[in-house]
Amino acid sequence: MFARRIITLLVILGSAVGCGRSEPTENANLIQPSSAVEQKSLNRPSEQVLEGNQTLPGTARDSSLAIFNRRILPIFQSSKPSSCAECHLSGVDLKEYIRPSQQQTFASLVDAGLINVNQPDDSKILTFIQRRPEQKSLLIEEIREQEFEAFRAWIQAAVSDNALIADAEVQTIGSKFSSDVIRHGRKDRVLESFVENVWTEAGRCTACHSPDTNQEQVKEHGEQVSWISVGDPQATLDYMVDVKLIDTDEPEKSLLLMKPTLQLPHGGGQKMVIGDRTYKQFRRFIDDYTAIVESRYAKSDQLPIPSQEVSVVTDIWMKIEGVPAEYDKMLLQIDLHQQTDSGWSALPVATADRPVFGGGNLWQHSLSLLAIRETDWANQLSAKKLPPGNYLAKIYVDQNDKLQKNFNAELGEGEFIGQVQVESQWPAGYGKMTIIKFPSP
Repeated sequence: MFARRIITLLVILGSAVGCGRSEPTENANLIQPSSAVEQKSLNRPSEQVLEGNQTLPGTARDSSLAIFNRRILPIFQSSKPSSCAECHLSGVDLKEYIRPSQQQTFASLVDAGLINVNQPDDSKILTFIQRRPEQKSLLIEEIREQEFEAFRAWIQAAVSDNALIADAEVQTIGSKFSSDVIRHGRKDRVLESFVENVWTEAGRCTACHSPDTNQEQVKEHGEQVSWISVGDPQATLDYMVDVKLIDTDEPEKSLLLMKPTLQLPHGGGQKMVIGDRTYKQFRRFIDDYTAIVESRYAKSDQLPIPSQEVSVVTDIWMKIEGVPAEYDKMLLQIDLHQQTDSGWSALPVATADRPVFGGGNLWQHSLSLLAIRETDWANQLSAKKLPPGNYLAKIYVDQNDKLQKNFNAELGEGEFIGQVQVESQWPAGYGKMTIIKFPSP
């Protein structure tokens, strides 16, 4: 009975290999021993871990080395990402916590406070491996459990051998990136940025690219036009990356930028121009996403400065009539400042920008509400309503292609054309747009 139990445990300990790879044969993933001592330790019966920290007869070194070679080194040598990739787009991988030898790995993990030699099951490295997002992948969950059981079995065996710490020089272990960079690369933060910068603008694209509204476009162009996953920004982002709508090799040439700006043919016409607010938001996300997946951020001071402004697209439309034909095709921006007890608000509470349709001497577009983060007004943006009342509309026209030359530039006093007061209830809907006259010179 006792011998049968040993054989059963040997099968269990050898069954799981890191990173989700299966063992085609018992010896397929064994690492060749580097010395006669290691060869000897692999050939003789290994000490196996039982309940808690109890062990069967044999030396701890034999047991831990066998487990390390069979179950930890394959994780280190795998070209596939570890379970860390479920939460981190980049910056963290389990193999960064492993070194080529058992002695180096154990001593370095202990020195870093990641192995608890007194309570091995409370080791931080095990806690790290067990971290998972709210929405778990069944495939990654299987990989995670394999990694967890491999490290747990090895640590339980290794803590019995005090010589492991003395035998090896401590090395730096873990991610080479700062904690701020690691947090910046978390998938949940990346998704928040995608929602804020791209997903909020998806309403411009749904008629042609959302499967719940684009059946005519699908008949004409095929299923590939449906790149929006209804109600699922993460699936939309994943698809955009897969089909190169977001191109991390040449981010500025991403189809998500090139088509709506008509740098490439686009059946939906022009949806934005280089340098307008939407383009800035798309570029902000795409450039940042590229830098993350390409590991271009190493230190905190390399991270982009977070925008203090939040915005939301509404169905509140505004039209300017009598726009001079000389501004045809130029980008016109309108900022709305709300009337307060102390005068006009210092910052605009709504904005819109779009090229002028000079042939009709008009400009029209839907408004985006603007606010500074964590203010009372910011908390009201989700309602997508502009309070009725008096506003000052400031108008800017990019007459010298300022934004074409530098998409990060902002229109200011040099592009200011004039202003006009407007009072409106600001109803939603294209057929209920608020109309103003272009200001006189």
